[in-house]
Amino acid sequence: MKELVKNFQDHFPRFKDMLLEAQNIILNSEVSDFPVFVFSKTEPEIGIGLYSSKDFDRDWNVHASSLEELVAKNVIVDSKIEEFKDVYKDPSSFFCILLLDQANAQFAFPPINDIPFSDN
Repeated sequence: MKELVKNFQDHFPRFKDMLLEAQNIILNSEVSDFPVFVFSKTEPEIGIGLYSSKDFDRDWNVHASSLEELVAKNVIVDSKIEEFKDVYKDPSSFFCILLLDQANAQFAFPPINDIPFSDN
C-alpha cells in the first residue's frame, strides 16, 4: 500500500480543482454533508465517476460518493457511522479520500491545500 500511496500523492495535485468543484456541488445541493472521493486503479463500484483512467497502471479512477452510499453498500457498517462522523473533518477545509487497492482501503482527510497521506 505504501507504493500506492506514494503514486497517489504524486498524481493528486492535478485532481484537486475537480474535487473541490464536486465537493461544493455535493454540499450546496444538499446531496450529503459527508462527501467522499474514491480513488482506485480499477473501476470502483462506488459513487459517480468523475474521471476514468485510460492507463490503469499509471493513472486513477476517481468517483464521488458519500457516507450514505458507503453505508448502503456496507463499506462502512452501521455500528461505525458515528465513529466515522467523529473523525470526518470540515469539508470546507478538508477532502475525504478513500484510496482503494483490491483488498485494501485507506481513508484520509487531507487539507484542501495540502498533500493527502502526508504528515500534514
